[in-house]
Amino acid sequence: MAAVTAVLEDRLDATDLACDLAGVAASPGGAQAAASRVVNLREVPAFPIPAVEIGALASMLSTVPVADVSDVALVNMVSAWQQVLNMAQAAQAEVIREIEARTTDALARVPDEVACALACTRRAATDLFLRAWGAGQHPSLTDAWARGAVDARKVDVILAETVHAAPDAVGAVITDAVARAGDLTAPQLTRHVRAAVIATGPHVAERRRVAERSRRSVELVLAPDAMARLVAYLPAEHATAAFTAIDALAGHAAVDGDDRTVDQRRADAFTDIFTSILDRQTTPDGTPLPRRHGQRASIQVTVAATTLLGLDDHPATLGSYGPIPAQVARELAQDATWRRIVTDPTGQAAHLSTATYRPGADLTRTVAARDRTCTFPGCRQPAARCEIDHREPYDHARAPGRPADAPPGDGADARPGGPSPTSLENLHALCKHHHQAKTRRWWKVTWDPMTGVSTWTDRHGLTYARQPERIHTTPDAFEHRPPPPPGLGDLGDPPF
Repeated sequence: MAAVTAVLEDRLDATDLACDLAGVAASPGGAQAAASRVVNLREVPAFPIPAVEIGALASMLSTVPVADVSDVALVNMVSAWQQVLNMAQAAQAEVIREIEARTTDALARVPDEVACALACTRRAATDLFLRAWGAGQHPSLTDAWARGAVDARKVDVILAETVHAAPDAVGAVITDAVARAGDLTAPQLTRHVRAAVIATGPHVAERRRVAERSRRSVELVLAPDAMARLVAYLPAEHATAAFTAIDALAGHAAVDGDDRTVDQRRADAFTDIFTSILDRQTTPDGTPLPRRHGQRASIQVTVAATTLLGLDDHPATLGSYGPIPAQVARELAQDATWRRIVTDPTGQAAHLSTATYRPGADLTRTVAARDRTCTFPGCRQPAARCEIDHREPYDHARAPGRPADAPPGDGADARPGGPSPTSLENLHALCKHHHQAKTRRWWKVTWDPMTGVSTWTDRHGLTYARQPERIHTTPDAFEHRPPPPPGLGDLGDPPF
């Protein structure tokens, strides 16, 4: 702690009191004295503060009574805490790199384990993994991050913009970017690094253009209040053409009696294109739309019959989106085909099954309606775009119609008692990635029929629960619940 104080005292204003925390802590009543004295951060000329350890800096800053320091000192404290955050992110990345070094097929396996440990999405965990791994390939970037000179956002910028740089120029570009990162915002740093990469050779710009074109995509981004954004990542000329057509459909001026803004008319024109395709079930040139799991392309709304009849206003569920107000479901119901799903008292779908390996259309639709998404913890891939998997493998060797003395088929499960049933209880929705992870035995899954909870176990024996999603989404905030279980108590000093 004395080293931290010394670093700051070299920059202190002489009229303000510097807190020698090491001396105060050694004195009688040190804790009270430390809390009552002020570290003046007004004269720190630049951040990050050099030659400081993260624990010492965080400990020192946590003792500063923020209500008593000057305005300038408060601003500098924000910068100092940002240095702590940057250093902590770098330390976490170092741990992730060590996990990566110990793991076979790390990119496929580690993000799932991190996602479960942090209760985050696999995409967020993959970002952590790739950021840690990418920074580890460039010592100058790793060192700057560990010192707190750059944050995770700027690390991402530098890695993303240099991925296609000429191999013999990457080091120089990154060193230059690290030197400029402290003075530039992330968008400014993006433009600076992009210009530096292009300067290494005109061919780089063309190579990046071709690579990015292959990543074109359309993404549904959820928003509050039953709204969403449809984000299209397209070549510039295609995006411009689409907007020009939408703008033409919207018209340059509203007709008499139309009080919509131009943005609203563009949005409505855009929507009309795709709702008409769903209504006709054909593309603009007349080609029939492809089907998935034997079902026509359509949006799915799940709503209680009592809500649909206007007896209550419980929220409904819009497939690929989530909860929507009851009135939205009623409006959609005016021109829709409805299918009844019977639920048990917990809100889960009732039993359906078949003796064959492949579930029929009704069973497939029911599984998708029940699970809503992939059933791996944290995965939000909509169930309609998932694969239907047997939790307990189907025994093809004992399938109906197969001779009793026939040899087992490839991958047959030789458990006694006949084939695992193709039933609602034994089927669940898994995205392709998590289906393959289960098939490769990277994860094991069990299911509790009483609670509907799926329990996933990784290679270390750590378990994570995926709670079921109710078919009927009646709010339960005011339901009486049992008290939480008692805590673990004091675990003592680590290691636990």
